Amino acid sequence: MRSASLPNWHRPRFVRRTVVSGAVVGLVVVAAAIALPLTSGRAAPAGGWNLVNSPSTNDGGDDILLGTTCANAQECWAVGADLPPQGNGASPIVQEWDGSSWSFVATPTTPGSGSAFFSVTCVTSSDCWSVGALLGATGNPAGPLAENWDGSSWSVVSTPNVVGAGGAVLQSVSCVSDSDCWAVGETTDAAGNGLGSIALHWDGTTWTVVPTAPTGQTDEQLNGVTCVAADDCWAVGAAGPNQENPNFLPIFPGAIGDQGIIEHWDGASWTIVPSFAASPPDGGWVSSVMCVSADDCWAAGATTGDTGSQSGPLMQQWNGSTWSVVPTPAAPTGNGILSSVTCLSADQCWASGSSGNIGGGGNTVANPLIDEWNGSIWSIQPSPSVTALAFLTAIACAGGDACWSVGSAVVNVGADQAGFNPLVEQMVLPPDGTQGFVAASSDGGVYNFGAFPFLGSMGGTHLARPVVGIAATPDDDGYWEVAADGGIFSFGDADYFGSMGGQALNAPVVGMARTPDGQGYWEVAADGGIFSFGDADFFGSMGGTRLNKPIVGMVAAPDGQGYWEVASDGGIFAFGSAAFYGSMGGASLGRPIVGMVATPNGRGYWEVGADGGVFAFGNATFDGSVPGQGIRATVPVVGMTATPSGGGYWLIGADGSTYTYGDAIFLGSLAGIRLAAPVVGGSS
Repeated sequence: MRSASLPNWHRPRFVRRTVVSGAVVGLVVVAAAIALPLTSGRAAPAGGWNLVNSPSTNDGGDDILLGTTCANAQECWAVGADLPPQGNGASPIVQEWDGSSWSFVATPTTPGSGSAFFSVTCVTSSDCWSVGALLGATGNPAGPLAENWDGSSWSVVSTPNVVGAGGAVLQSVSCVSDSDCWAVGETTDAAGNGLGSIALHWDGTTWTVVPTAPTGQTDEQLNGVTCVAADDCWAVGAAGPNQENPNFLPIFPGAIGDQGIIEHWDGASWTIVPSFAASPPDGGWVSSVMCVSADDCWAAGATTGDTGSQSGPLMQQWNGSTWSVVPTPAAPTGNGILSSVTCLSADQCWASGSSGNIGGGGNTVANPLIDEWNGSIWSIQPSPSVTALAFLTAIACAGGDACWSVGSAVVNVGADQAGFNPLVEQMVLPPDGTQGFVAASSDGGVYNFGAFPFLGSMGGTHLARPVVGIAATPDDDGYWEVAADGGIFSFGDADYFGSMGGQALNAPVVGMARTPDGQGYWEVAADGGIFSFGDADFFGSMGGTRLNKPIVGMVAAPDGQGYWEVASDGGIFAFGSAAFYGSMGGASLGRPIVGMVATPNGRGYWEVGADGGVFAFGNATFDGSVPGQGIRATVPVVGMTATPSGGGYWLIGADGSTYTYGDAIFLGSLAGIRLAAPVVGGSS
């Protein structure tokens, strides 16, 4: 999906010139190093937008964040550009949120006068794309830029040049899968002037140019793209008789009479779909598009006046057959724009942008603007009062845990120049009541908690060997039980891919883990042997290796390309993409370790002991434990499972008792209820 479009600073060249008295008329502010009030991570209260610290390059130039996305609550990205204090060019900015703070991440050096990123999206935590432009020696776009994150580093992926164009700028990227992505933007001539729209498609191996729909206009560009399916994508932008020339950033329109355009991909070609058009010389600009489903999409942007500048927020909705304008509140200081939109559900969307002017003249200056959709109306949400001038360019949510909006704010206003620093706002969402997990007992009984449905069990069925574990499917609409003899029992939408049941084992099976897509799973035995089924690959095991203590469980890496084994003495053994972050192996323990859980991005994990002790490693946070509460568990803890955000966890006792920590909600307990057999573990 589109995260933002990149500065056209002083178009057509990528040069820094933030003139207070020109592009931003009427900005007369005396301020020196205006400090942004900062919070960090989960300290932000629920239900409101709050500032979160984002590092600056501090090189005297302008730092502008233009795109953001989240793979999960503990892995979000923000991208943009650093404009040097003098001369042409730009340097890319890439920052990562690890669940507690934002930090810079290095990117490859590119030729010419630099590069810049406009947009970022993630398929998984180890497959993300960021797109933008390479800059030539003069600072003009020299060609499109696409880089991929593989879980450990960013690398440049070759993109084609467009015949007849001097360069190109990719302003947005969206992926259906790891082999189906789209990036859109505009082509430019040698002087950096816009020529037309561009669309590139990734097939898992190469990026190729795909023709966009002809508009019949002199100038056209695509600003945003999103996909519902391989044959259902939308791209938005603007086209008209005049070239967009927005003075400062092309997230702000600047061409008289240009109109917004919306294109649809049906699996074979891009076509224009009718949308809002104003009567000339007024016009429109569409900057972002997002879909909840095939018949529920939103396109955000602005109307434009007779100067070509934004005249007010514009929001359009797709109902499966037509696009129509949905009213939005007037911007508080006039002339607003909604630069980006994101949704968690049909009745939970947010759009961010700015109220006032920047680069478009007038006597007011830009301030952050955030609107919320509740299923019936759009309303303005309070946004922190930042500094003399600020704007938001992109917005994204990490599931139901938190939403982020990024942009830039003036933190220094001097004689003639305004210096911009990154601006990041976060809204931590309260638990939405959809938390849940499932637990299994040794006789195959299954107990559901919270929103997790009951879909059947092996309870009451004769088993050759006891059940030792349970694993939930990715959508929580199914689960597998695994027995000590390796037998697998599937329920709901969990498919059966094979098992070790009926085969000779050197040691009993003690647990299982599923692949990220739920199309496969692993079994692990007490001797460390690993058995893979479906799309689960084998990455090694401790089978055949002398162990100090038996293996008691396993956890899959979020990318499905590795896993961890954990022993009862707390030893951790990492394979494939799973990294080692430490263990309790060799440490004195009050009670043996009985299980482990990884954080959402796989950069940390917890171990849990039979006494309810919790040990955190990597980016896993310690949110509490049974002994830490002064509780002496009379019934052993048998397992743990984490919340989707990784900001909390449940501990599960053999009697079905539960202990909640962090953002985990108490969802009930079986303690005091007579069970036919002890609980052996849980999954969420």
